[in-house]
Amino acid sequence: MGRLVIFGLFSLLAVLSAVGIITLRNPVYVVVALLSSLIAVAGIFFTAGAELVGALQLLIYAVAIAVFYIFVVSAVPWEKAKKTESHYRFEGIVSLPVVLFLYVEMLVVFLLGVKASPKGEIRRFIEELGNAEVVGAVLFSKYFLAFEVVSLVLLIGMIGAVLIGRKESQTYEDDTP
Repeated sequence: MGRLVIFGLFSLLAVLSAVGIITLRNPVYVVVALLSSLIAVAGIFFTAGAELVGALQLLIYAVAIAVFYIFVVSAVPWEKAKKTESHYRFEGIVSLPVVLFLYVEMLVVFLLGVKASPKGEIRRFIEELGNAEVVGAVLFSKYFLAFEVVSLVLLIGMIGAVLIGRKESQTYEDDTP
């Protein structure tokens, strides 16, 4: 019962933080709300028994990505970037049912847990090996091709972000309309 209450608190914090990400106007506040949401998701992973994924969530997203976003927010000249007032409130409100559905899905997965796995294979693997070993074994055997494809997609996205950033920095350096 205690795990369910903690899960509910982390879920509520994640939902409220996500609403803050959508509705806040100040970019610094948006990054703080994003950081709060990422920490809440890590807490959800910890309460669900996925300690490795929770630790990776904290290390990769809550530390590295949030620091990167803070760096970008502080580096971009927002006065020049905001030519028009275009805060996507309508899109945020329309996406709210989708987000709520995903949280209900997470709640169902949390309540069912590894009991829902076919023939209890995951529970047996976790008891024999441990959480980190099971993730590594499944990731690098059954899902190895998907893992490599995702790494290529992330690499392409990173190269694209660098190219777009270089192009935008050249645009902001030129003050002519």
